Amino acid sequence: FEIKNPKLWWPNGLGEQNLYTVEIQLLKDNAILSQKSSRIGLRTIEVVQEPDSIGKSFYFKVNGHPVFMKGANYIPQDIFVDRVTPDHYKKLIQSAVDANMNMIRVWGGGIYEKDILYDLCDEKGILVWQDFMFSCSMYPVDNEFLENVRQEAINNVKRLRNHPCIAMWCGNNECLSGWKRWGWKDWVIKKQGQEVADIIWHGYDTLFHKIIPSVINELDNDRLYWCSSPASGFNEPENWKSGDTHYWGVWWGKEPFSTYTERIGRFMSEFGFQSFPEFGTVKKYSIKEDWDIYSPVMKSHQRSTIGNETIAEYMDRDYKKPKNFEMFLYVNHVLQAEGIRTGIEAQRRSMPHCMGSLYWQIDDCWPVASWSSIDYYGKWKALHYFAKKAFENVLVSPVIENEKIKIFVVSDKLEDLQAKLKLLVIDFEGNIINELEKEINIKQNSSNIYFEEEIAKITKNSKQENSLILVSVFDSTNQILSDNIMYFKSPKDLELPEPTIVTEIETQKNGFSIKLKTDKLAKNVYLTIPDMDGFFSDNYFDLLPGYEKTVEFNCDSKLTLDEFKEKLNVVSLVDSY
Repeated sequence: FEIKNPKLWWPNGLGEQNLYTVEIQLLKDNAILSQKSSRIGLRTIEVVQEPDSIGKSFYFKVNGHPVFMKGANYIPQDIFVDRVTPDHYKKLIQSAVDANMNMIRVWGGGIYEKDILYDLCDEKGILVWQDFMFSCSMYPVDNEFLENVRQEAINNVKRLRNHPCIAMWCGNNECLSGWKRWGWKDWVIKKQGQEVADIIWHGYDTLFHKIIPSVINELDNDRLYWCSSPASGFNEPENWKSGDTHYWGVWWGKEPFSTYTERIGRFMSEFGFQSFPEFGTVKKYSIKEDWDIYSPVMKSHQRSTIGNETIAEYMDRDYKKPKNFEMFLYVNHVLQAEGIRTGIEAQRRSMPHCMGSLYWQIDDCWPVASWSSIDYYGKWKALHYFAKKAFENVLVSPVIENEKIKIFVVSDKLEDLQAKLKLLVIDFEGNIINELEKEINIKQNSSNIYFEEEIAKITKNSKQENSLILVSVFDSTNQILSDNIMYFKSPKDLELPEPTIVTEIETQKNGFSIKLKTDKLAKNVYLTIPDMDGFFSDNYFDLLPGYEKTVEFNCDSKLTLDEFKEKLNVVSLVDSY
């Protein structure tokens, strides 16, 4: 049958998530023998891989439009999976929506998730890159195991195929890379001989190149099957020219964050950097004697073999030494957020060469130092706030190249926009050094440079250690579409003043409204209510002199206004050392 003029299902940020309920009945003599109801969304989706001058493209086309995928990798939310309640799922997927994401990757080292995850992704417009549950290993080759996997694939493909959120199927996580790039094959040959290596590879080939794709071909053949992530093509490991890429030169390779601007594949399906949870979470599994990152408790709550020392090393590069443990955790959040923001913005600037940015990872399965942007208790780290801004549908992104400032504007919108680009060069006291304005036409679904000039001309040769550039894009009604701040030096080398931050607080229906002002630059303003759960609408932001910022705090507590004022703690980066 045909549905004329259907209401289409769109990813988050591009349109509505229209859903239809399909009811099917099997009748005999007007008696219902069997019936089933299913909710679906109508949309087209394909992964376009077309040869070009570099290799092959790799992008998702939804309802006929190329869409840049913005999001993160997803892992099980708890090490005891049945502790995860519907409310946990709702909060996490809403956090993805609130951070302007349109895709999550359900990682192959976890579980085939419960139906509620996919129902919520249908409702909220979050596409799902769905791995089969194989990761970082080679698997048994006996017929019993392979038949078990075939049934596993049949069950999950049938269960999930009607969800509009399912964007593609992927055979495994990093198994191909391990065998062909990381030395697994050579190790097996050395220890057990070529014959054993051939048997292992035959099992891999049977499982990921025959069994699973044959199930998908039979049951869901209009979606892409990708044999392994990362890969450049069928049975071909990543090459940065085609397919998807996992980049771990930052973190495991200890390369500087600046390499994120150079190492950009066609679709970045993994990249990440760690942080500890915030102090309130750490206090739930530690006592004062443990408050050192090298204490046994802190080391045991660490997901990486190189974790704590790697965080400290990167922090030493870019930040002044924090004065205590609590400030170390705060600066670590900012460090992680700035690093991943650098990657996200660079990947978005490079579109259409790169058409996906999925950082590792959105959530945690226990309270621990990890790569997550939301900790085990659902608290947003600085990274999630920064991702929200970096994933906005319109992004203004300034960069410095060869002593020039270039201003990119990236748009995921499906229509052109008439806009105004404003540049404001100010010092940390709020004095205006230069001010520029330009009318621009932002092209739909594109990334372009809309302004370029030598640094010396823009800054009028001012002292760069204590000046910054605020770049803003306004729409035709003078509403801000996007803004961004660029500094000329590393945070470690900035001559930050000591600001006086003034707050005006009012009660509101679900909590409190906080209006903030400052007399001097307050970098990475961090608001906390010690030992109290709640959610700040924004945090870790830069507050400029002469500007106001309003932040809402939502909570279930019955605090009075005076109690809230007494408990509210406001710090900025200069307070960390």
